[in-house]
Amino acid sequence: MKKVFIDTNLWVRFFICDIKDQFEVTKKLLENIEEGSFKAYTSTIVLLELQFVLQRLYHLSFEGILDVFDIVRKTRNITIIEKTNFDLALKFYQQHKIKFPDCLIASQLPKDATLISFDEELGKISEVITKKPQDLLN
Repeated sequence: MKKVFIDTNLWVRFFICDIKDQFEVTKKLLENIEEGSFKAYTSTIVLLELQFVLQRLYHLSFEGILDVFDIVRKTRNITIIEKTNFDLALKFYQQHKIKFPDCLIASQLPKDATLISFDEELGKISEVITKKPQDLLN
């Protein structure tokens, strides 16, 4: 079974629904995950970023964010990773000069997992396989 790791921007698109095509493809991916087509992961770093974005940029209430976290936690066939590899994240940060939270996320990927993201900057990390959800589903 293919392993996928869901990045922050997919959750944002799913919960905010502000970019219709990205919402639709994310919704389809999450449906496939719940049906068992993929072994999926996300992480506490992703949830930290999600909380920040939803609160600061979209002014979601505290209760709204708790609801979002509850939905993520209850998504079938998804595992939330808590451990990071700081040394690996620092290596990615030094080599690729991208946002450190993205490097932390990249350090959390399970072996043979594909990072699913709309963020093209993550593609700079050659050690990580990244795809957009539409590329994975096609």
